[in-house]
Amino acid sequence: MANSANLSTPASEHESHNIGAQEHTDEIGTWDDIFRFEDDYHWSTGLDSSEEVSDFEDGTDTGGEKQNTDKIRMFKLQRILDQLDIFYQQKKLNVLQAREELKAFQLHVTNLEELRDKIEVDIEREKQAENSVALFRLCAQHKRVCAELQVEEDLGAHLAMILKEHELELCQVEVELGRFSSLRQQLELEEKNVRSQDKKKQKLRLQREKNVIKERRLKAQQDKIESDKALQKEVDVHTKQQEQSLASKAAVYFKQTLQRMKQKEAEAEERRKELIKKRQTAVMTLKASFAATQETMCARKKRQKAYEQKQKEQEQHMRESLEAKGLNSTELIHRLRLQQHFNRKIVEFEDTQRVAQMEIVAKLFLEQNTKERCRKSVLSHEKKHDENLLQNLLPPSAHTRREERHVVSSSRASYVRSHSVGDSDVSSSLDSAELKWGEHVEMEDEDEREMTLAQSEFTGLWEHKDYTAASDETIQLETSYTSIKTDMKKSLVSKVPKNTVKSRDSKGPPFISKPEIVLFKDCNVGKIYKKKVTLTNVTYMTNYCKLLGVSQNLKDYVSVSFEPPGPMSAGMTCELEVIFKPLLDVDLGGVIQFQSATGPFSVSIKCAKKKCEMVVDQCLVDFGTHVIGQKVSRVITLTNRGSIGTCYMLTPISTGPLQQTFVNTLVSGKTASAEMPSVNAENTVQIPSDTENTGRVSPVSSHSPNEVLMADPGSVDTTVEQSFEPTEFSIGEAYEGDVDPFMSVKLPIIFTPTIPGEAKLDFQITFSQPSCEPIVVSVCGVAEIAPVWVTEPNIDLKICMYDRLYQDSIKVQSRASTALRLTFKVCKEMRNHMSILPKTGFIQAKSSFSAQLKFLPRQSLYADAKSFFNKDTGVLEVPLTVQVADQVRPVPFMVHSVITSSDLQFNHTEVDFGHCSIYESAQHTVRLTNCSLLPQEFGFVGNPKFIDIQPNDGFGTLLPLQCMDIYLIFNPSKAGEYNFTLTCKTSINRDFLLSCHATAIQPSLKLSNCLVEFGRTAVGDRTTAVLYLENQQPQPPPHISTGHKAAAQLFTFSVPENSDITITPTSGRVLPGQKCLVQVTFSPTLSDDAISAEALRWREEFHNDTSNCQYTEADTKKMETSLFLVKDHCSKVMSANGSLVHSPSPADIQAGCFEYLAVKASLLRSFNERHVRHVISCFTSSSDIVLDTSEEPRYSPHETLYLELRCPVIRPALLLISDSGHNTIYFNQVAVGQKVLKKVIIQNISSETVKLTSSLLDVTGPFSVLNAMRSIGPEDTHTLLIAFTPFLAKKYYETLEVSCSQMMLKLALCGEAVNPIITCSNEGHIKFDYVPVNESTSQTFRLQNMSSLDVRFSVLLESHFLTERNDRILAVMDSTVHVGTQNYSGMSVFRASPSGGAITSDGAVDITVTFHPDHESLHYRDVLRVQLMNKQTVCMLELWGSSCQHNMFVCGGDPVDVCSESLIPSHIYTSGLIKHEESKSLLLTLRSEYQEGRAIVATRRLHVGCVYSTKPTTKKMIEFIWENISPVEQQGFKVAPMQGIVDAGHECLITITWMPPSGLTPNAVVQACALLTIRGDETEVYRVTLMAHTDKNTST
Repeated sequence: MANSANLSTPASEHESHNIGAQEHTDEIGTWDDIFRFEDDYHWSTGLDSSEEVSDFEDGTDTGGEKQNTDKIRMFKLQRILDQLDIFYQQKKLNVLQAREELKAFQLHVTNLEELRDKIEVDIEREKQAENSVALFRLCAQHKRVCAELQVEEDLGAHLAMILKEHELELCQVEVELGRFSSLRQQLELEEKNVRSQDKKKQKLRLQREKNVIKERRLKAQQDKIESDKALQKEVDVHTKQQEQSLASKAAVYFKQTLQRMKQKEAEAEERRKELIKKRQTAVMTLKASFAATQETMCARKKRQKAYEQKQKEQEQHMRESLEAKGLNSTELIHRLRLQQHFNRKIVEFEDTQRVAQMEIVAKLFLEQNTKERCRKSVLSHEKKHDENLLQNLLPPSAHTRREERHVVSSSRASYVRSHSVGDSDVSSSLDSAELKWGEHVEMEDEDEREMTLAQSEFTGLWEHKDYTAASDETIQLETSYTSIKTDMKKSLVSKVPKNTVKSRDSKGPPFISKPEIVLFKDCNVGKIYKKKVTLTNVTYMTNYCKLLGVSQNLKDYVSVSFEPPGPMSAGMTCELEVIFKPLLDVDLGGVIQFQSATGPFSVSIKCAKKKCEMVVDQCLVDFGTHVIGQKVSRVITLTNRGSIGTCYMLTPISTGPLQQTFVNTLVSGKTASAEMPSVNAENTVQIPSDTENTGRVSPVSSHSPNEVLMADPGSVDTTVEQSFEPTEFSIGEAYEGDVDPFMSVKLPIIFTPTIPGEAKLDFQITFSQPSCEPIVVSVCGVAEIAPVWVTEPNIDLKICMYDRLYQDSIKVQSRASTALRLTFKVCKEMRNHMSILPKTGFIQAKSSFSAQLKFLPRQSLYADAKSFFNKDTGVLEVPLTVQVADQVRPVPFMVHSVITSSDLQFNHTEVDFGHCSIYESAQHTVRLTNCSLLPQEFGFVGNPKFIDIQPNDGFGTLLPLQCMDIYLIFNPSKAGEYNFTLTCKTSINRDFLLSCHATAIQPSLKLSNCLVEFGRTAVGDRTTAVLYLENQQPQPPPHISTGHKAAAQLFTFSVPENSDITITPTSGRVLPGQKCLVQVTFSPTLSDDAISAEALRWREEFHNDTSNCQYTEADTKKMETSLFLVKDHCSKVMSANGSLVHSPSPADIQAGCFEYLAVKASLLRSFNERHVRHVISCFTSSSDIVLDTSEEPRYSPHETLYLELRCPVIRPALLLISDSGHNTIYFNQVAVGQKVLKKVIIQNISSETVKLTSSLLDVTGPFSVLNAMRSIGPEDTHTLLIAFTPFLAKKYYETLEVSCSQMMLKLALCGEAVNPIITCSNEGHIKFDYVPVNESTSQTFRLQNMSSLDVRFSVLLESHFLTERNDRILAVMDSTVHVGTQNYSGMSVFRASPSGGAITSDGAVDITVTFHPDHESLHYRDVLRVQLMNKQTVCMLELWGSSCQHNMFVCGGDPVDVCSESLIPSHIYTSGLIKHEESKSLLLTLRSEYQEGRAIVATRRLHVGCVYSTKPTTKKMIEFIWENISPVEQQGFKVAPMQGIVDAGHECLITITWMPPSGLTPNAVVQACALLTIRGDETEVYRVTLMAHTDKNTST
């Protein structure tokens, strides 16, 4: 049936394929539909499209409708062509699928034919064996296979027809595609034309838009000019009117103005002295603080040192204890440190997550409160209050603001921290603070803008606003609050029963509430308020929740409705209802206390009454300085932060005649907050920038608002009578009105100066609510008059150079109504350097006048104007004046400038290049410094040909005070002396000279290349360059006598130590006119010092991460048992508390260790491209001088050659990541003939795809690469499978080179082959005698490994290879096969355990053979083979076994049946016969021999045994008895014993003897029968046939 199912598979696949193809065809349309649509489209639009294309190319535009029609036609045509392409791809796919199906069908038919041939062969074999059952089965199978072949033939014809159909359709589609090729080209041309036309339209549209924008800009400019003219005309008329009205008053108040100016100067001088005194005091305080800080640091260092010493001692003690136990203390401590670091990271993550959750809950709570306040504020607008009790209150102090800010910070802290149960008073105070924070939540954004962490440690150094953090008092209060809550929590935790359920460690409360704070705000007395609270179990266990009650102060007002839910799983929630009924109009606060399995927890409750709190944004309004006649307005924002509305009235405070009297009582310490309120965005108006002067105090008063508030209250209580007087300050229309809850109003104050000088006035805001105290706002302003002024009183000429001319314009503005004469005056000290043109001029009324300032600083500036010029800093400050006719005081203005020089300076006045070879270059560095404060451009001009100046060929720009290294390169072309001068010219045409001297020589030897530029070489790769060293027989140098002849030259290259450069040969001798080949190799590697330094840095970072971890005694015990698989052995050992025993050193990092290789791999991955430059010296000497003097060669420094090597080093493209990066692959010891595989993983760490290639290995050697090389992308890996298959017992070594386009990676392959030697403790066979059916017994033998390597083996049974039933039958019939009877169940009767494994060197393995029969038989037999991995058999044992159905057996007789068992069921050949006999038969044959004419007694033995069984019902002994023994004895037979009892597990020997009776004929057979009855768990009767005869060969 399985075969038939397989045969039907191709057909089903073909059907499914046809269905899928049909579905796809339905989606895109059939072939006929597409071509029918194509034909319609072609005939309807073919001619029109060509005409339209030609018209479009000619540039004729017939209108927008025609263009749209062309685009629509083009898009439709494109879509049709795309559908045709998709149809072609689908047909092509159908052909491929049909071919694959046909190929699979042919393969399946071939398999069926092979199966049919095999069945026919089996049928012939069974016919010969006359096995009817097998023959019947094979015939049925043959018939079924033939039927399947017939079906497959029909299916094959069908598949071939389908393939032909698909191929025909594909050809048709290809033909149609060729037919539409011209249409496709035409479509591409149309698309190109449409795109070009669209671009033209876009350009035209863009040009039109630009023209429109330009016209609009011109019109806007014209409108602006006209409006400016009209505005200026109005201003001139208004100013003229004001000047006429104030002309008479100007002289009267002029003297008063002068007196006030003098008074201001005196006050300024006094403030300056006080400031200097404060700074001196601050400096002394700072010095004392530095001394105290140093002492504190010294003490802290000593304590830290003692603490570290103690940690070292504890760690040393731990190390000794661990080593005493035989453990690796370094590894254990290191692993525990890693575990502690990991645990700390987990705890930090959980804390961060918990804080984030609490912040989210807090934000939700704030949003809910904000919505509630908005709803109540809308309801409170309907209430109107008639009471107008006015009180006077000074501006609030900074101390009050600090207290409010402390309340906010403490409430936030208490909200975020876990809730704990406290006393009623403490919780009440804390809850009231948190309620205040809830009321001032609208001020949060403004507080965050005003708060700053910058606070000066010593006052007096600078002025700052009091926006700092909480004071010392606040910090102490918060600390005490935290300690009280902590103590309470500890006391409650101690009361928790000890039998609480243990769970995971959980920080924080076991339940969290939503909302976390139950807030009842703006409550009315007598009403009932309800809120639902949800409690969530946030522990990791099943918990319960029990209500304990509420705080003592809330019992009369708050009740809780809560039904205990019972046990709650983690994450489950329960609800409770909190009912609040206010009886008094007071603020309340407390907690709801609960008990859980993990401890108590609480939910906070806060109840707040309705309030009215009024604040202003600023208590001091400074209008600044303004000209008389202007009108300036400022706005004060009055904000109601409470939920109760009130009426307000703004009135001025005056000391003039009585008009309206108010009694104002000033009470210190109860002022309104002067901070900027942060109300709802829709009710808040931004304050102009010129009104942000809230911290200033009027110069008239010598006391600050803080000093007034700190004064005695009794001295402040006064009764002031106020009246309205016409002053320079006035109030707008909104001087009285209502302020709704949480709303704000704006109060305008107008300043109209009429008299020159300073004006001040105080305003008072009173409220109708008794709880709101009055607020005082002070305003001030200064008025001045000046008809002529300089628009820029400070003229900054920036940085100027000596002897350079600088100019600027001086602009004077006049507001006078008449023309005035101006005279510009320059002090006599600056007349040689500065002038103003013209010196005198007239400025017209209401206009401006410009003069030209010329400044030419000379070198004598310091001598002429010492009082204005600072030579050290170069700062020049010149006061100038403009004298106005009929004006006593001139108009002053100041000219500022910084004077600098234009010098460039060399650090050497003369440069000596020394001796230089004509084949090389000599370089000298000089430093050029710009002494000016301005950048200067420079350049070396007129340079000789043999000199090269870098960088940028000697041209550049020097920044102010910048130094630049100039490289002078001397390249002589011939020998001789060189003296020359270099000229450096600046952009202002200044020259700076530099003298140079050099000597050029011609050496005896010459290098073919003095500069070698290696290619980009990867780390671990190598690059080689070839040079030639030539002896050109030059003329003797000047320092050698002219009689000396040219001779051979000696050379020696001086290669730096530990460099990546190798030169071969490093020294030698070159004969005249000959060359010597020199090979230079560059092989970059990572130095051991760099790797060790990086490893130490890793260790230090690890130490920094783990230096803060603390270990307990329990952790110390865990340290001994926690083992992590780390291979590196760090020299850094941590003690129990995390201190370092000794600092790591580079000597601890050994090359080749795991840590070393890991760091090396990390450095290779992060390696950045670098360029290395080496200059190798080649010393030369004459060999003849050495031979003549027999001395060491003397090398002349002047004839030394220099070889420059430029070596770019790049990151390697390939990285070996397997085996910790080791390049040597060790196969270790391998058995001869065994195949061992090693995986080598190579990673591409470059940014490009590389193609791998490899070198060839020895084809006759044991190493081979099993897989091919391929291209690998960036960060991809490639695994090489390298096999080692040795054939001889010896050591092997080969080198494999894996290369790419960028580098080559060498792999060393090493392996050793040995012959395995395995011995077996048992030889021959293993026998199991009479085992009960369905029970088992075992025997063991040992395999001993005598070789020096681990050997893998497998235990094989011969019966496992005889899988087919026919093979089993043949094996039973064939006497040469060592497989006997097997179990009926199909399971093997013999089992070996283990069936395979590995034997270590000089080790042994015990193999257990188990015998488990499932039926009674005496012919169980099998063969056990022990085979090694190289298919070598080292041991073969024969397994024999017999079994019995009952607990008794008899053995020792002659065999009367065959040794094999028939596999044909018994009912086939025993039909009609007796199925079983009542007794069993035994045959004993006795043979007697004659010796010396006398017969010898013949003896046979029978064994009667009782089998030990594990079944409880089996009897523990058996009985046997001989019956009908008399006839037997008459024939000469004797049996002993006649009866007996045999215990379980024992046997009894029965001896049977026969003595031939006298007169017996030789070779006569004597036969007798006896019955042997055995009684056990059942009774069995054996019919024992005794046959005896004498041997005639031995008879006399």
